[in-house]
Amino acid sequence: MHLLSLVSVLGAATLATCQSDPAKGPVTGKLGDAPVVTTSAVGDTWVATFDGSQAGIKGTVTAVGSKTGIDYTLDFASLPTAQGPFGYHVHAKALPVGGTCADTGAHLDTYGRGQDPVCDAANPQRCEVGDLSGKFGKVEGPAAKKTFNDPYSAVDQAVPGYIGELAIVFHNSTAARVACANLVKV
Repeated sequence: MHLLSLVSVLGAATLATCQSDPAKGPVTGKLGDAPVVTTSAVGDTWVATFDGSQAGIKGTVTAVGSKTGIDYTLDFASLPTAQGPFGYHVHAKALPVGGTCADTGAHLDTYGRGQDPVCDAANPQRCEVGDLSGKFGKVEGPAAKKTFNDPYSAVDQAVPGYIGELAIVFHNSTAARVACANLVKV
């Protein structure tokens, strides 16, 4: 009985540490930290293509299923130098035909973490799944190429953090949405 009380107290303390007050401990989502994804369809490839028609941004974001999460490649030939650095995120909705970047919803946030306080790249499992630039750094123009592995994203539809058919959105230095494109399976 005494051990059970101790376990209850420790459990409550652990839960309190995961709340949204950074002075009391790390910030995590309402559903906990994002787990490492190990069930992605290895080799499945999704590409978002930016054709230069939005803010002059031209390039691709490629997402390839890996044994752990997704291997991303950002390859941009044209980014406006005056508007950067650029944040980039997977958003919760696809860009509808005839729609705008505003129609893509918020960042993909499978675990209910939110954006306040900002993502801490030292603890990427505690960031929104879609906050790629928060976890891996912003990009600047005029050209940029960046590769990284996000172990918390998935190309397997049955796994939380699934990015298929969602939009990648670029934000300028004021956080305005300046360009967006849907991830399309290739």
